[in-house]
Amino acid sequence: MRARPLGPGAPAVSAIGFGGMPLSTAGRPPEDQAIRTVHAALDAGVTLIDTANVYGLDDGDIGHNERLIAQALRAWPGGRDGVIVATKGGMTRPEGRWERNGGHPDRLRRACEASLKALGVERIDLYQYHAPDPRVPFADSVGALAELKAEGKIRW
Repeated sequence: MRARPLGPGAPAVSAIGFGGMPLSTAGRPPEDQAIRTVHAALDAGVTLIDTANVYGLDDGDIGHNERLIAQALRAWPGGRDGVIVATKGGMTRPEGRWERNGGHPDRLRRACEASLKALGVERIDLYQYHAPDPRVPFADSVGALAELKAEGKIRW
């Protein structure tokens, strides 16, 4: 599979990434089938997996997709080396709705720390601000991400 650079100083990743969202939202497959799906993508040469803390049914299911991806990576015989997991924070899922109310620095910090736990890692490869919150100054949100990076919780 072709590879493309992730960015300056970052490794190349597969030109085709795997988006985990459908494995955790409404109509999601059984867990064993979801894990086989992730394994099939990895077996095909995918080295970029995209997830988010809100990929689940609602706020009570936060972290579902991240936990599923972590479980699939632990079970995959190919190992975690060379696989980049990208996740996101900055949204919530009250009653299953998608809302942009997670951009406050404290919320982003809590979301990142919960993602670290859900993914079972000490550092997230690529952390993205999912959807800017118009009520929070963008610089405040990005500043929180810069602090998390400086603390070693985010690689890129």
